[in-house]
Amino acid sequence: MLCSNCKINEGVHAVTGADGEETFLCGECYARLGAAAEYAALSHIEEGGRCPVCGTTYDQYKRTGLVGCSACYEAFREKLLPVIRRMHGETVHVGAHPLGNGKLYELLDERARLRAELEEAIKRKDMAEADRLNRSIREISRVIYRGDLGGEDDQ
Repeated sequence: MLCSNCKINEGVHAVTGADGEETFLCGECYARLGAAAEYAALSHIEEGGRCPVCGTTYDQYKRTGLVGCSACYEAFREKLLPVIRRMHGETVHVGAHPLGNGKLYELLDERARLRAELEEAIKRKDMAEADRLNRSIREISRVIYRGDLGGEDDQ
């Protein structure tokens, strides 16, 4: 009997699904799925609709709205992309910038860059440049501490 998951190797491990029906997994799939194989109702698998890492089926995702692991996003990619696009407007994660729409992070990066330049100017004993950089750093610090970031989240 072929493995119920990969349909390639011989199924040697008997697994009982939630409905009591027995299915068989090869050694490789059984090792990869582990306890998830015991938990999942393997008899209700859609063809090609199973995550190869955790064993979550697309049907389970539709019922709960939850994927089982990060590999599920790749396994169900074609079906999830439209859902993700509808929910978030994008399908690429760009990171979280909770304050000032990223302006705070830009200012922090700029201040760090200016501080590095200030150190170099001091090493070169270029006091005019060091003074200019120091004024810029102070101004950026004032903006950061006042919270006047110019973003939508300002109060």
